[in-house]
Amino acid sequence: MVAAEKTQSNARLRLRAQFLRLLKSGQAVQLKQAATLVGVTPKHASTLWKKYRETGFERYLTLDYKVRKVRLSVENQERLLKKAESGFRSQAAAIEYLREEFGCRYTQQGVSVLFQRLKIKAKMPRPANVKADGREQAAYKKTLPGG
Repeated sequence: MVAAEKTQSNARLRLRAQFLRLLKSGQAVQLKQAATLVGVTPKHASTLWKKYRETGFERYLTLDYKVRKVRLSVENQERLLKKAESGFRSQAAAIEYLREEFGCRYTQQGVSVLFQRLKIKAKMPRPANVKADGREQAAYKKTLPGG
């Protein structure tokens, strides 16, 4: 058990091994004591003990999470990045684009995570007035006091 604890590179699994070692070696007599020593709540300690009792040592030292399936292929992600260069008005517009272009249904939170992963800024800059003349604005700013 000590070897299993020392060889774990994942902190969660190392904590599980340490918790079990404390209980099996007698250093902690109760779940509450072991929980305090490893820094988890008594409720979580109870959950860990139950998992160990039901599944055994090997299964206890594995993480049970599912890898999420990627909805967009690499090519579609590249197309999205090109489209994002011109920007989206809002995340709702991005959701609509993803649904129409790729047939993928994303929630607002899903688009937010997708944009973070792809390093996309979701919104466009403030729109400029169509009638605005940059030279006139620059000349006006020069006539302002302190400008």
